[in-house]
Amino acid sequence: MPAPEIVIRLLTPADTPAFCALRLRAILDSPSSFSSSREDELARTPEEHAQRIAGGAFQRGFGAFDGERLVGFAGLQRERMRQLSHKALLWGVFVDVTQRGKGVARRLVNACIEQAERDPAIMQVHLSVNAENNAALRLYESLGFIAYGTEPRSMRVGELFHDEHHLALLLK
Repeated sequence: MPAPEIVIRLLTPADTPAFCALRLRAILDSPSSFSSSREDELARTPEEHAQRIAGGAFQRGFGAFDGERLVGFAGLQRERMRQLSHKALLWGVFVDVTQRGKGVARRLVNACIEQAERDPAIMQVHLSVNAENNAALRLYESLGFIAYGTEPRSMRVGELFHDEHHLALLLK
């Protein structure tokens, strides 16, 4: 069921504090879903965070807002190297537990896909997802992403290793 009260929009540098707070909540909630640790996030400067969410044509972030409160995020990062610039990476998808099951993640990912489709240089979007996160995997597959491999022990959280599936959406 869609969440019509939730507004999806591009983030700006002014959204950096809200993004940082949500990102820390996301890592606390689902540490095996993110490459960054809490310590990694806290080590970044406000300028680095602003660049991650609103870094021009190569780095965009979309936020889901319930009124003024940021409750979800998804990022799209285009590869900068010439021979890889036909690819973009979908990263950091997270929806606050209070908004899950309402279609917010689908809307965020769709916003990223639409952004990629508007860029004539981007021909495919890639992502990685924890192999145990079946809900996310089903979402991505329902949007047309196809799996092309699994990386064993891709991430180590504490003493536990996690595999990740790699998926791609071919746009053009």
